[in-house]
Amino acid sequence: MALLQTRWHKIKALFEAWIIDHEILRAFYRNFHKLSENAYRSNHPAPRTIKSLKKNLGIKTIINLRGQNSSTFNRNEFSGQYKLEFDACQKHDIKLYTFRFSSRDLPQVDEIIAFKELLKKIDYPVLLHCKSGADRAGLASTLYLHFMKNQPIENIHQLGLKFGHIKWAETGILDYFFDSFKTFHETHPDIEFIDWVQEHYDRDLLNKNFRTNALGKFIVNKILRRE
Repeated sequence: MALLQTRWHKIKALFEAWIIDHEILRAFYRNFHKLSENAYRSNHPAPRTIKSLKKNLGIKTIINLRGQNSSTFNRNEFSGQYKLEFDACQKHDIKLYTFRFSSRDLPQVDEIIAFKELLKKIDYPVLLHCKSGADRAGLASTLYLHFMKNQPIENIHQLGLKFGHIKWAETGILDYFFDSFKTFHETHPDIEFIDWVQEHYDRDLLNKNFRTNALGKFIVNKILRRE
């Protein structure tokens, strides 16, 4: 069933997506990147983008890393951008999954395990996206390349300025997460990433030790207004 059933509902959804959620900026820059022959990453796709992805790339699955976020107008309703995405996926026969990661907090162990299982069960090709395609998309892309393409964490570079990711703000906690494993792996080369996550990852200690700087926080929160 479509979430936008009247013209007025669609107008409100478009206003929320374009003005409040910055689709007016995303329309000029999709932050779209290829991960493999069967996977891509980007910022939040508009309905016309979803149509193009289906037609040109045969996308079968979209994973929304923002979750089913609430509307600015009514906290008891889904946001306009989510409604537009949901309806576009239904229209173009694309399976939409929501998997909420944080851009400013360390991932939970059960989140990483659950995401790995999700990657194993979906139909490909897939698009991974968050709001801006910079932070959570980088986290998910790294996990995809490691779990599904067997690339070593040390060789994956999906968090960086080329994607709009800024490591000097709170969003740098995602870099800190992977860097902590890399440091551990240097002295424990036989322990794989997933084993580190399940048996050695001290989330509370990493949260305590992580530091940001004021300029990075100002850029991400006040200028870019990241989610």
